[in-house]
Amino acid sequence: MVKTTIILDDEIYKKLINESIEKYGTAKKLSVLINEKLRAYNKPENPDHNKLTLTYRLGRQLSNAEINHLKEEYRGKTEWKQ
Repeated sequence: MVKTTIILDDEIYKKLINESIEKYGTAKKLSVLINEKLRAYNKPENPDHNKLTLTYRLGRQLSNAEINHLKEEYRGKTEWKQ
């Protein structure tokens, strides 16, 4: 476990304190609440986050415009089937 100091906006701090009191009955569990929120934030939202990802080398650099065009062109046209 690591101790650190963070600076919170007053409004955010008040909301977190109130939530801690509601959930745990005390403001002393603020660290527990913040850790829970950070863990939840870092969870992949998509249950298929472990899907296979394929990478292709084109042998040349693509501009952002070209990448965006290709993303749109192939969206929904490729999928992994077992």
